[in-house]
Amino acid sequence: MRKTLKTLGWWMVATVAAVPLTKLAESSLDVSIFSPYIMGLWHWIQGLWSALGDDVTVSRWVVLLLSLMSVMLVCFAGIAVYVNVLQKEEAPKGAPLTDDQHRAFVAIGMAAQRGEKIGFDQVRQDGQLSRIATQNALDHLCSVGLVDAVRDAFGFTYPELTPIGRDYYLEIEMERGLGTGR
Repeated sequence: MRKTLKTLGWWMVATVAAVPLTKLAESSLDVSIFSPYIMGLWHWIQGLWSALGDDVTVSRWVVLLLSLMSVMLVCFAGIAVYVNVLQKEEAPKGAPLTDDQHRAFVAIGMAAQRGEKIGFDQVRQDGQLSRIATQNALDHLCSVGLVDAVRDAFGFTYPELTPIGRDYYLEIEMERGLGTGR
């Protein structure tokens, strides 16, 4: 309650003080230098409004609408180019995979080629890795975006190649001459 009374008091003081401050500002500041610019802007807005309100405005509206649609089309095309071309993800080039990671990745890729869904133990057996090495390799492959953990309808989780991983696997096949590639 006290805070409300204090706030009301300050509002009343500000309202009473606003009148003398406004009169002081009007008498000491000459704002007439802005009036030609304000009037020019107002005349320009009125001219534009009257031009759009003429009897022959259909052609102007059509030109305005086509211009607006062209600008929107260019913006959408630019966004599409940026998303699809400039942000295209590539296979990891900076840090090559370790031997364990590479063997696990190839085991997952070969299973994908055969159309199989393999689990952790199958990756470990096909890659001839220890449990910890397989876990470490799968963690790294997931973190760099080559493999993703996917859950099927029965709750079985298996590693699956991402689009980047598929591209990288096809590059490996081409290098080794294992397949036709793309």
